[in-house]
Amino acid sequence: MSKRSKSSTERRQARFIVNGFHHTHFDEADHAGAIDPDQPLAVTLLLTRRKPLAHSGRQLTRDDIEQHHSVAPADAARVRAFASRHGLSYTPHIRHHATATLTGPAHAIARAFRINLVHFDHPDCRYLAPTNTPTIPSSIEPVVEAIFGLQTRPAARRAPTRTPHPTTDLTLPQLADIYSFPPNTDGAGQTIGLLELGGGFRLSDIRAFCRAHDLPVPRITVVELNARNSPASPIQIRKLLDFVAGRIQLTPKRLASPAIEAAQATVEVTMDIEILAALAPAAHIVVYFSSSDEQGFYRAITHAIHDPIHRPDVLSISWGEPETAVSRTWLRSVNEAFRAAARLGITVLASSGDAGALNNSPDNLPAVNFPASSPFAIACGGTTPLSHTPAREEIVWNDKLNGISGATGGGVSRHFPLPPWQRNSRVPLGPTGKPGRGVPDVAGPADPRHGSPMLIAGVTCATAGTSAVVPLWAALIARLNQSLQRRIGHINPRLYHLAEVHETTPASPTIDLAATASPRAFQPVTRGHNGAYKARPGWNPCAGHGTLHGESLLTHLRAPFSHRRNSPATRQK
Repeated sequence: MSKRSKSSTERRQARFIVNGFHHTHFDEADHAGAIDPDQPLAVTLLLTRRKPLAHSGRQLTRDDIEQHHSVAPADAARVRAFASRHGLSYTPHIRHHATATLTGPAHAIARAFRINLVHFDHPDCRYLAPTNTPTIPSSIEPVVEAIFGLQTRPAARRAPTRTPHPTTDLTLPQLADIYSFPPNTDGAGQTIGLLELGGGFRLSDIRAFCRAHDLPVPRITVVELNARNSPASPIQIRKLLDFVAGRIQLTPKRLASPAIEAAQATVEVTMDIEILAALAPAAHIVVYFSSSDEQGFYRAITHAIHDPIHRPDVLSISWGEPETAVSRTWLRSVNEAFRAAARLGITVLASSGDAGALNNSPDNLPAVNFPASSPFAIACGGTTPLSHTPAREEIVWNDKLNGISGATGGGVSRHFPLPPWQRNSRVPLGPTGKPGRGVPDVAGPADPRHGSPMLIAGVTCATAGTSAVVPLWAALIARLNQSLQRRIGHINPRLYHLAEVHETTPASPTIDLAATASPRAFQPVTRGHNGAYKARPGWNPCAGHGTLHGESLLTHLRAPFSHRRNSPATRQK
């Protein structure tokens, strides 16, 4: 190899190393042998748009993105020719999607990207990964932003299920009254997308729940990408719920078994749907099922955002991983997908996690959950309600139930810089001593000891975790959209402006004096901690700006607002 060509190859490899392509193996993962060379594989390529999407501006249509921000035909032709040379099938996605899938036998994928693919075994799973950095040929190097699918390590999980028998009589429909959801709204005309990366649901459970609460059965559409709606058996679900309630014991090995993991995922998928059925009963619920690896999660996100058939208005994501456990390439790519969602007017909500500030981070330092840490997502934290009166009080969720600990995630991003709209929020420095995006933005009831009744496999159990807060806020956003007769889209700049209005003295020149006469849009959460951070007045890394007051939020959203001075930062570390 000539010196020049070697330098070019090293440059192309370095680009992917800098972007974080190297995956981090799980602790205790063992080399488990080479992959079958004839095993069929698929990889997803994120391709360069002809013109990048700006971080703010007027809402765009899908036609706008296709016309001005899609992949150039010549660039797509380059990738198609590359696939053909290596015996791979090329499948373009929707043009404004900016991705394509290459499929073929493992040996052809390995040859195309000059990698050695092997299996790794971990007590929790077996996954595929290369032992070396992929090489991107010069013919397509300028066109390819990222590759997903060369490693199949999970990129998102849900916390262990904590769903005891509810100790409160407060039903999910009553939560809408407690949090003052806009009256005379039910989500009609709105589509809410749920991203689910495991498990499934049974329509019989949803029907039984709706009968019990005198609710209409919502319209539910299932979109199966590279995973199916596969609910666990009722026997396994009941076994899991008996364990959570302390009626039986399960060994750690049994808890990590595929059957119990499927039961946990099934409980939480069902919970997502039942919360939406109760709080936005007239909305169309679209459930996107995909695998939990980087490729599957990315495909689910981008498909939902650019879905030309169902066109969701709101996207609810209760899955995530610590930022430190996923690649920087994936962080950057998903954030760009959320940028597209913002420009399309889609509101994205994500869970801040149920493992406190440390969040099971590989380096044992505080780490925020992703995708909640994206500046284009509303990050949802969790609280413990102390009362359910109109003058309700809530503290930070941090408890232990039958030996299972749970606490709201929250903290400071190590990847995303401090957005302009958080500059007045007193976000502390991150664990590495640098400023960053603060998580969460808002909060809601997550303590399973005070959860509302849900129904699955004939058992009544409690809603629980920040996984339950996300669909609650998704239902609110849908009802706000319905009342306003428009998509409110990416509203983090607006939410922080409203909080600043109520947390700053009227003498401040940055405050709209007329707005101070309006009622609070948030109920602050000022007590408790999540392991590394304490709650305090104003924004805090446990509960954000606090819980909601839906009618007040609607009042504020009716007023005009410019995103220009509060748009999120576009550059990343």
